[in-house]
Order: sequence, then C-alpha cells, then structure tokens
Amino acid sequence: MPLSLRSARAADAGGICALHAMSCRSAYAGMLDRDFLENDLEDALAAHWQDLLRGRRRPGQVVMAVTGHQVNGFAAAMLEGTCCQVGSLHVRPEMRGGGIGRQLLGTLAHRLRQQGALSAELWVFTANEGAIRFYRRLGGQLGPPVMREAFGQPVSERRMHWPDLAALVGACAR
Repeated sequence: MPLSLRSARAADAGGICALHAMSCRSAYAGMLDRDFLENDLEDALAAHWQDLLRGRRRPGQVVMAVTGHQVNGFAAAMLEGTCCQVGSLHVRPEMRGGGIGRQLLGTLAHRLRQQGALSAELWVFTANEGAIRFYRRLGGQLGPPVMREAFGQPVSERRMHWPDLAALVGACAR
C-alpha cells in the first residue's frame, strides 16, 4: 500500500497521539524523565492533540503520512506573523531515514508558505543529534543551547532556523 500525505482531522487525534508517544519514548529516552515518558506522556499528548485538531484558532497545518489506516508520521506548524513555527515532526521509529520526515516538512513548509510564511524555525533538544543532523542537511541554521521547558521539564534546546522558507521547501524536494 503506498504512502500518502494528507491533512489531519479531529478524528486523527488518537492515532497521532499514539505515534507521538511512541516516537518520544524512542527519541527522548535519557532526555526526559523516564517516569514521565512511561506513565504521563500519553495523557499530556492526548490533551494537546485534541485541543489542536478540534479547536485550532491560529493559522497552521497538521500533515500526516499514512499507509492505509496506519499513521507513519506527522508534522505540525503554526503561522506566527511570517514565520512557520514547527511544533512537531515525528516519524514511526522503524521508518526513520526513509524520507518521510523530509516529505512531511516540505509539505508543511509549502502549505505555510502559501499562507504567507517567509521563514521557518523549530526547537530541537540539544541531545537529539540525529534530528540536528537531519535539519542541518536541509539547510537549517543552528543556534546556541538554551534552557527551556518541555512537558514541564527543563531541557537544553537549540533553535533551528531557515531565514528563507523557499530554500527549505526546495531542500525537502530534493
């Protein structure tokens, strides 16, 4: 069955939440509190995705990569002025490295560019070296480490910035 990209709907909140939790447990082990990842993560994510997909008030996009009914990845961003603020990009752990993340990010950036975005940025955990390599291959400019909060926990993060959204769209298309 072929992979397809589509906009997420309110009914997709559960599938996105499940994949988000799986991806966080895989990617953020050792970066976030183990007890939180094992016991509280899904409740926090369920509330987030239900609010975002049911009551989105700001301009933005949530794009999913699906095969049949299986969610293989998703990306979400909101438009803040003329900046595409990427809040999430997650791919099923066993499918990482196959181009799904690049397709999702490119689709998201293209759609937000059509809504008026000129640049893009996201925050990535400093310890998430694989994600940093991925974003740098797509032309992202990496900022210095900053202490921030994720899921109520202090974490070191770095801002990844694309001053020209068209360049990100082009890099994702290659």
